[in-house]
Amino acid sequence: MHVKYSKSGDTEIDEFIEKIQENWLKRPEWKYACLKSLNTFEHTREFLQEIESQLKFQGKWAITIYGLTKNPTTNDYMIVRQYAQHGSLRKMLNKEFSRLVWHAKLKILFYIAFGLAKIHECGLMHKDLHSVLQDFTENEQNKIFGVIPYTSLEILIRGEYSQASDIYSFGMIMFEVFTSYPPYYNTPHDINLIMSIYNGQKPEIKCKIPQLLKDLMERCLDSEPYNRPTAKRLETQLNEYYLKGNNELNKQIRDIEKSNENFIQYNPNEVHPQAKYTSRPSKYIL
Repeated sequence: MHVKYSKSGDTEIDEFIEKIQENWLKRPEWKYACLKSLNTFEHTREFLQEIESQLKFQGKWAITIYGLTKNPTTNDYMIVRQYAQHGSLRKMLNKEFSRLVWHAKLKILFYIAFGLAKIHECGLMHKDLHSVLQDFTENEQNKIFGVIPYTSLEILIRGEYSQASDIYSFGMIMFEVFTSYPPYYNTPHDINLIMSIYNGQKPEIKCKIPQLLKDLMERCLDSEPYNRPTAKRLETQLNEYYLKGNNELNKQIRDIEKSNENFIQYNPNEVHPQAKYTSRPSKYIL
């Protein structure tokens, strides 16, 4: 695959492409790709930041970027990216959850933790981790942006991001992978929900979860950031459970099988119309 770039007339974009085009992955064996467009005239900085961030974290645990192309109609640049079969974790859970055994759930979480640990090792934060998002772009420091159920209280109360905030988000993803239910699916995502979370409310668990995994999830969701495990610790623990095996966990999985026989999986048609699972600027800072 040979990619040739023509000058766009935008000096910032042209210099950026010239600097990094040698890093584009040439993968002729990939049959499918997808395009992500952004109005580069209005959002040049965000567009370039996304490319630069994702190039740092390419691998089997992250969406691969192949290069850039251009919309011939609008002249906007578009990122050429690896095609994700299910589109997002949320869509995959909606479609495949009934077939996911616990080992498969651990595999999903291990690779997410592995990728998050890589981000944290670089001294960065994700800042917008949830089950609809697949790529990584470190958001601007002074903006509160995300999905309320996955956003930790220290962000909503004080506007303070940290790597521990990403761990809280990961805890909500654990909840979702374990139960099939997105957190707080049946209530509006507004100031009332934030106040309820502040007062100790947690998402309802509708099925049995092995105690070892439930304890790990609850540590991630601890209201105190310093009580949450690190991403590296999560990677190590989930590696033990997924790849090495754990006799106690296997016993706990067997013990809850009968209790979960009548479990009713999440139905996307039951989501509250004011439950929003796409990222948006937050209006609610307490």
